[in-house]
Amino acid sequence: MVKKGYRLKAEDIVLLLLPLVFLLLFLTRPGNQEPVKQPSADKGKRGPEITLTVYNPNESLIVEAKLEEYLVGVVAAEMPPYFDLEALKAQAVAARTYALGRVKGYYGSTASHFGADICTDPGHCQAWISKERFLEVYGGEDDWARIEKAVNDTRNIVVTYGDVLINPLFHSNSGGATEDAREVWAISESVPYLQSVFSPDESSYPDYEKKQLYSWDEIAEKVKTKYPEARLPSNVDMEIESFTVSGRVDSIRIGSVSMSGTEFRELLGLRSTMISLNFPSAESVEITTYGYGHGVGMSQCGADALARDGYGYEDILKYYYSGVEVEEIAQ
Repeated sequence: MVKKGYRLKAEDIVLLLLPLVFLLLFLTRPGNQEPVKQPSADKGKRGPEITLTVYNPNESLIVEAKLEEYLVGVVAAEMPPYFDLEALKAQAVAARTYALGRVKGYYGSTASHFGADICTDPGHCQAWISKERFLEVYGGEDDWARIEKAVNDTRNIVVTYGDVLINPLFHSNSGGATEDAREVWAISESVPYLQSVFSPDESSYPDYEKKQLYSWDEIAEKVKTKYPEARLPSNVDMEIESFTVSGRVDSIRIGSVSMSGTEFRELLGLRSTMISLNFPSAESVEITTYGYGHGVGMSQCGADALARDGYGYEDILKYYYSGVEVEEIAQ
């Protein structure tokens, strides 16, 4: 992957920022961005390889990488290698679109990775893994070869909306339906291609459902830490007040405090905001979560389920990103 690189100085690391404003910036309106060039008459002809700069916070290193080689490491880190090949292709196209959008400066800031186009922190950009680490931890040479094929077979293919690269958000498991981006992030306008859609059956995947038992004291302590003025009785006092269109928690009340579903998820470290509550006793709460992740955009388990039902990667992408085009970018 690495063509050349340089190591950051210790004082540079202190400047590392993870601005929450990124969550707002990355949903910039498509109309304000540069359109994707239309394919040339020599469609499919390979032009000069695209390169980008990648910041690896684990090694405090910025490197220059060839896009297509970098993408193999992204898909290997982001999706299980045993998923259907068409699902891996859909992930490859989403990853390529994501990376090129950042190269163009769309949907976020490079301030938190020292001017590099993208970073390998999955909490901020896309995850990435080296071949050596992948073979050590996750799979064999055949698995890596399948991922390379998914990337190579979709070379130069991206997803656009209105001739502009989209922000192809994805998550592990939708729990049955994806979420409208406006329900997760405080944005003023709807993002046309990040709408809620029903997903195929994902219940056979490990990330679909998880039950966890909490004591009321544990929940109350977390609430009091964040809301010192909260009034909380000695026994369980909580209820879901409203749901989003996808069935996720919109608002939940705990004692005297009402909070959003996303805030509640963060407070308890839950897998998702699609939850149900059960009260085994006056001092305990059983929380069942469905799905894994923020729920916006493409469900990776859903992509695999669609692929196994005969969907090609283009169909999968168009299923989860409403009204988009899957096209080749000109070199």
